[in-house]
Amino acid sequence: MTRFRIGFQDTDSTGRVYFPTYVKWFDIAFIEHLRSQGVVFDKQGRLRMGDTLLNSTLVIGEYHCRIEKPSGYDDEVEAEIVSAEAGNKSLKVVFKLMNMQGEVLAHGHITYIMVDIKTGKAVPLHEIILRNILDISSAKT
Repeated sequence: MTRFRIGFQDTDSTGRVYFPTYVKWFDIAFIEHLRSQGVVFDKQGRLRMGDTLLNSTLVIGEYHCRIEKPSGYDDEVEAEIVSAEAGNKSLKVVFKLMNMQGEVLAHGHITYIMVDIKTGKAVPLHEIILRNILDISSAKT
């Protein structure tokens, strides 16, 4: 799980979390999961695992979020990866966001597309991604 403290910049004029913040938190939780598996993005956005540098990256192709319960400034929340499902060129990652009492605040998914850095076109998911991301049992970052 990845923990966040809601800052003023995360809220709207009502003092509640501004809706795009949820997808940002989901994405950060995914990036931290990648990091925990030894997969990082270099400065050009390419994926790297150890000495293996890919000429591809993951970009967000679609996202969905359903807010179940509002949260606001200075609350602590945790984002958790629930599951991941691989397609040929995409990876759908399902998330939930909870408060410190374990109540679900929001849930949703992001579909990441594997894209060649040079051409910008979708390419098949790399074996490194499949091997290190789909083991969600270790997704508690």
